Amino acid sequence: MLPIEDAHPASAITGPDRGAILSAIFRRQALRREAQLPLLDVRAEYERAIEQARWRAHVTTYGEATRAQVLAELRAKHGPQFGSSVGGKWTLWLLLEKRLREMFNDRG
Repeated sequence: MLPIEDAHPASAITGPDRGAILSAIFRRQALRREAQLPLLDVRAEYERAIEQARWRAHVTTYGEATRAQVLAELRAKHGPQFGSSVGGKWTLWLLLEKRLREMFNDRG
């Protein structure tokens, strides 16, 4: 696996808007209370939402460069037409997802 340069400078990468996420959870909690539904575990919902926001930011930042890198590796191995078939697209998608997850987990 080749190293990938940052697609955006570090100053351009911002974290999730934690205040907006918490506000949305509190709005959902209020609606659930009014509807007499079981209440949310606010901490668990907050942590899940933060993790999802971090993942979306990671994919936005590194997705295209990583896709190009994985596709180049596959085409070097299987020929220049690789990725035009359904099976090739699925293979690319699966390897891209795996590579992005590995990067995401390594960066913590």
